[in-house]
Amino acid sequence: MREKKKRLCLFAGFDAQSEIADYVVYYLKALSQIADVYYWGDFETSDAEKAKIQPYCKEVYCAKHGKYDFGSWQELIQKIGRKNIAAYDELILANDSCYAPLFDLSELFSKMDKRNCDFWGVSAAYRQHIHLQSYFVVLKQPVIQSDVFYDFFQQIKPEANYCDVCATYEDRFTYLLSKAGFHFSSYIDYNDITNHPYRDMMATIQKRHFPFLKVKFFLGGIRDQAGVADWRQVIREDTNYPVSLIEEDLVRRGFDLSSIDKAVQEKQSETPIFYPQTSFLKKIIKQAGKIILKPIIRLADTYIGSRTSSYFYKVDRINRSYRGLQQKYDELLAQVNPDFIPQKIHLVNTDEKCDLKLTDIDASIIKRFDLELPLTNESSVLLVGNISTHNLASLELYDPQTIFLNNNWQEDLKIRSATTDNLCDFKFVDESKNRLYFDFILVQPLEKGSSDKAVKEFIANLKEQMTFESVLALIVPNPEVEKYQQILQSEGLHPASSERGLVVRSDPFQVYCDKIGSIKGYKALVYKIK
Repeated sequence: MREKKKRLCLFAGFDAQSEIADYVVYYLKALSQIADVYYWGDFETSDAEKAKIQPYCKEVYCAKHGKYDFGSWQELIQKIGRKNIAAYDELILANDSCYAPLFDLSELFSKMDKRNCDFWGVSAAYRQHIHLQSYFVVLKQPVIQSDVFYDFFQQIKPEANYCDVCATYEDRFTYLLSKAGFHFSSYIDYNDITNHPYRDMMATIQKRHFPFLKVKFFLGGIRDQAGVADWRQVIREDTNYPVSLIEEDLVRRGFDLSSIDKAVQEKQSETPIFYPQTSFLKKIIKQAGKIILKPIIRLADTYIGSRTSSYFYKVDRINRSYRGLQQKYDELLAQVNPDFIPQKIHLVNTDEKCDLKLTDIDASIIKRFDLELPLTNESSVLLVGNISTHNLASLELYDPQTIFLNNNWQEDLKIRSATTDNLCDFKFVDESKNRLYFDFILVQPLEKGSSDKAVKEFIANLKEQMTFESVLALIVPNPEVEKYQQILQSEGLHPASSERGLVVRSDPFQVYCDKIGSIKGYKALVYKIK
């Protein structure tokens, strides 16, 4: 018989009327059957209200702090203490934004126990990063014993609004844990559009036994939610949840049920059910237009490039001067402040050599271009190869988060540059020997003729240095594209979507692929883990 896990649940509550609603009591009672529950309400209330949930909670606190759910969890973490929290097998972060559970929570935990992950949630979303939605997140022992978890919650402060909270905390929480090397999973995968609760809540409940019904489903707060004719019928026939708890709470909030029903019925998904196919004639016209316009565009690009190249080279010189000045400033600061420690990275690799090599290409045959790669401020980048030779200097990836490997252009990049003879076995660590993970890895042209074994080892090694959302871009010889694609897929990597799920603020990769297509004889393969 499997040993029962010891769980701790931190529950965040908020109520505009300073009440603890009956649906919250129901939810806490269910949670108390699988975890020790601590409640913090971000409002002042009476002892009579607190008494409703006392039988199901170890402690109940109600006091304003204005830091939303993450502030309530922060307060509870401080109250309970790191030592006591670390004694649990799992930590649940939950809030009162759902009518739940619609199904026995043990069913959900049984399914998620089979996943190989360090923390998990029930659904995921995308803002700047793919992240677990914070209304129900479970953290396992490796996470709740880590410094990164407690460092994160020490820095919670009041934010101006809910959107700022999502961007600053909900979005970054998953991201920072991933960057620390922890793996996460979601009960409903982010790419599972059909079953995502933010697309079709009722279908997700029926097909996947999703145990949470968001309150904002009824209030028009889910943009892409599909309409449903009779939500009560779904809840009554497919779940054991009392419909009366939902109706009573909506009335308590001041809503008219008939108006709610009408709004839910009329809700339509913004995602079209089908995409019309382009006609054959339109395809022919479009292709002919490309053939006719291509030489004109090439001439225009050459003319514009010749007129602007001097300006961009001037910008490069200014940037290099600025980075040199920054380096000098750091050196002077170190002399004045003995506690100052400049950020350093170390390359760890074997002394062996491998037959996988980078190739140099005549820069004169490559068009100069300027491309903004809008990575988030905390994104770590690894550039493998000579950025100068292949004219990719205009990526402007010179911030402290960028590391150059085997880059010959080192006039002012020595602090963040490294060299290795073995591209198949290397990694980076910081001063504390913590492994570094990268959000974007760009590998510039690889030499033809490398063995399948070396290519496989190289890609496997790069994958070890990627997080859940990381993007890997390889520039490979045209004759070997199929070989690389097969090896990438065999390592569990997939072509990066050009629409969603990347670690950048927007999606530059389709444009990026077009731009680096100017390296004749090579193709860019852009892949990610999931």
